[in-house]
Amino acid sequence: MKRNMLKVVAASLAGAMLLTACGGGSSSSSQTTAAAGNSAETSAAAEAGSTGGEKVITMAQTGDWDTFMPMNTTNAGADNVIELMFDHLMVINTDGTFGPRLADSWETNEAQDKITYHLNENAKWQDGEPVTAEDVVYSAQVASSSEYNYLRRIRMKYFAGTDETGCETSTDSIEVAALDDHTVEFTLKDPMDPAIIYALVNRDFFIMPKHLLDSISDADLVNDAFWQKPIGSGPCIFDSMESGVSIEFKANKDYYLGAPDFDRLVFKKVQSSNLLSGLMSGDIDVLSGNSQIPLADWETAKNTQGIVTKSVPTFAYQYMAMNTARDYLTEDVRHAISLAINRQVIVDQLLQGEARIAIGPLAEDHPYFDEKLLPIEYDPEKAKSMLEAAGWDSNRELQVLVSTGNEVREKSAILIQQDLQKIGIKTKIQTLDFPTLLTNARNGDYDLCFIGSAGSVDPSESVPNVTAGYMNNFAQLSDPTLGQIGESGAKEITFEARKKIYDQYQEELFKQMPMAFLYHTNDLFAYNEKLENVREGAIDYNINKNVWEWKVNK
Repeated sequence: MKRNMLKVVAASLAGAMLLTACGGGSSSSSQTTAAAGNSAETSAAAEAGSTGGEKVITMAQTGDWDTFMPMNTTNAGADNVIELMFDHLMVINTDGTFGPRLADSWETNEAQDKITYHLNENAKWQDGEPVTAEDVVYSAQVASSSEYNYLRRIRMKYFAGTDETGCETSTDSIEVAALDDHTVEFTLKDPMDPAIIYALVNRDFFIMPKHLLDSISDADLVNDAFWQKPIGSGPCIFDSMESGVSIEFKANKDYYLGAPDFDRLVFKKVQSSNLLSGLMSGDIDVLSGNSQIPLADWETAKNTQGIVTKSVPTFAYQYMAMNTARDYLTEDVRHAISLAINRQVIVDQLLQGEARIAIGPLAEDHPYFDEKLLPIEYDPEKAKSMLEAAGWDSNRELQVLVSTGNEVREKSAILIQQDLQKIGIKTKIQTLDFPTLLTNARNGDYDLCFIGSAGSVDPSESVPNVTAGYMNNFAQLSDPTLGQIGESGAKEITFEARKKIYDQYQEELFKQMPMAFLYHTNDLFAYNEKLENVREGAIDYNINKNVWEWKVNK
């Protein structure tokens, strides 16, 4: 709907709040990723003949981008592009701490049911208009709108005025208010650890320009022509696009966090098999955050003079969802399937050791990892006995979904097919493009499905994926137990209280076994040494997120 001016909370209310300092001055499928680069000097020199010596960075990505509308994608490839044009309120630093982006600082009240953000007063939209608190409120209202079920609406569920799906309970009911031009206040349904908001909501919440979009209905916004040439507040300005091939950006020299050191950034889709040659020829300068140099080429990248490489363990994880709605995939059968998988072979042979075996969604170095969990054993004999006890029909063939273009997943599916054959389970692998795979998985049209997640510093990241009614509940769980445990943990304020609940959550997840967790990936960074100030790190962080800080030495 077209909105009137948003409510501004009275100054007396703002003054009465007791505030304590909380911060200073973060589908998709993740896999072992390589942010790879090659000679920026070569690329820039090649461009110089036709562009008069501009500094040009060419960034490559193996996957597609589906939309530039920030609230309606779960596609990591789209996020890598959106990240260049639009801003979050905050970033998650490489060490897991929270840092400023659009917001300079933030705090919670004493009751921990309100979060107040103070916006950078120098922030401007790329048409020159200032970014204000009204833009933040507008973006929250769109994300929670009842007029259209935006894919990221679930992230709004923590805020007062929304239901359990993140949908507004009445028109513009989400309790987000502009206190002044550069101060915005979010009211939570319950007191909670604000790190949930900083880590999870912020990751999927981009700020959109109210002055350009408010006249468009929420239902029509998703397909509006604005997204064909969007105007954001980020470090890169959209210039042109060849659909499915490339996108060109100009540097936003007025970016409030600092002007990028390049003049243009060319973002293009490249097959993974061509990444190494692009790296070595100078056609590619750097890869986007979730793309991967084939592991077979990683040693070459590491041994190429002038290329910086680094392997960083992450909280990202890969798993094989098991359709719990199938009456033949009982809990005992699911445990048998998990026992039959030789994860070490996947890590050693397919990932060349650049990963860690996963016990659950939280890695062993995650602060909320349940130390009582034991490593998942590889025991095909025990698995076979469990299948026999469960009355498994050896003539049944399971349908296995895997996305095309993800080499590690495709090869993992073949190895696991062989593992399952050893215990008497027949499988048929079906490769699909990723959007089709997501549709089938969400509809429950499969038996086993390979998928992944970027993980998070917050332990509740995986809860929606095992909550009945949520679109990414690929395992089709109808038992509310896991969702209820996970949600209760979100309402606790202290680490100790949350840790106890998420230990219980991890143990229940292991008991129900709706998915077979496989491995936690490493991010494999590689870029030309003439690119400086590139932050190589994990924990909700990818290489795209500080392009304005990059130094390009020609």
